[in-house]
Amino acid sequence: MPQAHGQLRYRGRCADCSWVGRPFIRYGTADAAARDHSDAHQHTAFVVDQYEMRIVGSTIRPASARQA
Repeated sequence: MPQAHGQLRYRGRCADCSWVGRPFIRYGTADAAARDHSDAHQHTAFVVDQYEMRIVGSTIRPASARQA
């Protein structure tokens, strides 16, 4: 599936396992996918852009670590 010129893509990635989410056009959707993975597996996840660069401030820690 080719990417349209100038259209950003975001995806969630996990720092603790090999999980890589599917690409989304909206940052918020990728962030929600990363948050779901983090909560379900107690892993630290984050969002990357189409160049696989981590988005500043997108680190999501497991719910237990967020509450502490």
